[in-house]
Amino acid sequence: MLTEIKFTNARKTLTDIYDNVWHRYLPVIINRHQNEEVLLLRRELQQDILKAYLLKPEILPEKDGSVTVALNEIDIAVNATSLGGALDELVKEMKIYAQDYLDRLQLFLNAPNRKTHFPYVMRILLCDSDQEIKSLLDL
Repeated sequence: MLTEIKFTNARKTLTDIYDNVWHRYLPVIINRHQNEEVLLLRRELQQDILKAYLLKPEILPEKDGSVTVALNEIDIAVNATSLGGALDELVKEMKIYAQDYLDRLQLFLNAPNRKTHFPYVMRILLCDSDQEIKSLLDL
């Protein structure tokens, strides 16, 4: 079982909690009221957990010589004159979608066709650069 701490106590002992999460890699749950819980976890551990959510682009050569790249996991498709251009465009669209998802989180988490996108969106949001986002793609 994970350590659970009441919100009031967490405010008083935040440094100790942070040290345990950071130095000892111990996740902790902070409770407020009867049913409000949040999980504190090191970033790289969350990234490791999310690795199971693979982003596998489908690459489709078009009759006109262009390339379409579809990311079915989050319902994004782009088209460009080359594969490199399509991948660059895909990264841009991934960033736009991830930000839109975050901005309208309550809506998307309650939409049956979008709720399952959450772990993929988190993978994108935890990246620090376009190159890192591109590295998420299982090419």
